[in-house]
Amino acid sequence: MAALPLLALHPRFDTSDQSWKRAVEDAFAFKFLYGNDADRLLFWSRTMILLISALGAAVTFLWARDLFGAPAGVFAAALYAFCPNLLAHGMLVTTDAPLASFTILTLYLFWKRGEHPAWHSDVATGLALGAAMASKFSGGVLPIILIGFCLARKQIKSLFIMGAASLFVIEAAYLFSASPLLYFRNIGFVNANHLKNYPFYLLGELKQGGWWYYFLAAFALKATLPTLILIVFAAIEATRGFIDRWGEMILLASIGAYVVVISAAADQVGVRYVLPVFPLVFVWVSRIVPDFLKARSGAVVLVVVIAWQAWSAIAAFPNYIPYFNELAGGAANGPAFLDDSNIDWGQGLKQAAEYVRKRQLQNVTICSFDPFDGPGPEYYGLPGNLHLAEIKDRLLLHAPSPGTYIISSHYVIRMRHVNPTWKTYKPVDRIGESLWVYSF
Repeated sequence: MAALPLLALHPRFDTSDQSWKRAVEDAFAFKFLYGNDADRLLFWSRTMILLISALGAAVTFLWARDLFGAPAGVFAAALYAFCPNLLAHGMLVTTDAPLASFTILTLYLFWKRGEHPAWHSDVATGLALGAAMASKFSGGVLPIILIGFCLARKQIKSLFIMGAASLFVIEAAYLFSASPLLYFRNIGFVNANHLKNYPFYLLGELKQGGWWYYFLAAFALKATLPTLILIVFAAIEATRGFIDRWGEMILLASIGAYVVVISAAADQVGVRYVLPVFPLVFVWVSRIVPDFLKARSGAVVLVVVIAWQAWSAIAAFPNYIPYFNELAGGAANGPAFLDDSNIDWGQGLKQAAEYVRKRQLQNVTICSFDPFDGPGPEYYGLPGNLHLAEIKDRLLLHAPSPGTYIISSHYVIRMRHVNPTWKTYKPVDRIGESLWVYSF
């Protein structure tokens, strides 16, 4: 879907290159992207992800409206629109935002089916399910949820219809070139390219194997404070009973299932792994809106909450990926708690290039979030990126030579653990809250 606009742009696509013939995907991808107008390709590809993210916002509105009324729908949609984490990943050509959008679409259509669903409702739900599963393998959490609820209502026929429709979409994603079993075999390769014994980082500590509560902690630090407060209010209000028992059970079970499965199976490298939870939370917490509107000054409180949520996004612009809430001390203090894609995902290269140009800096060394940057630094007029072996030799084993160093905060955090001398080095500046500038 992200590549569809490129068909009208007719970029150069060299299938005679050895990287294409040998299926070396990273090498070919870099040559394709940077062998064309990279900014133009990315811009039009990102418009498709924006549209998919907008779909998620629309479904968030519809589900909250159908459950709790039109004002609740507007409230939930506003929370979605000003969520820094959804804004961060909703403008990138990656799989996280599409998974979030297709997940809430699937669950909304599943709920709308009712107790006696028509076959076309099951087909629609299955198509959305297939889109979620084809977007990212963690979409495989959804069949577990749907199977559980269908068995509870003895909707066995619906399961087969939804299953067939979802397999059709998955097959279409492979252009009907292989058996559906290929998809399920490929699940085994999800973490195949990840470093074994990779030390994860949380709350200032590096640890192999990670923590069972990593994603709960990441959510608490990366979700906006209004979101966390609303969860508390909604939970207190829910003690008096469900407003819509079936709908709220689907929401809460899905939130719980995603957190549990991702905590057990996913690498602990970013809150983006639980991105589908955010729209579901926004729908559920909107349950407080009807009661607040009945209370004196309740509407004022709701407006203040939305204004606070909006300010969280506006103040973070354009640096949404390294966003942290007030409990964490904001983006400036975020690296004290989390690293990796929570703070840097290679998004600051153009900012770094502009920084170097404006200051006319010489003798600059770049250490951005490799390997995702590839030849990106050179494309934007920066020196080539340091690789891991060079980082170890030039920055850890020896004192840095004179010059200006622009280093991903992800690496700074880890270098401080490996070589305590780095704790004494003070950055002279920050670029986009993800790249730290040192002068030696």
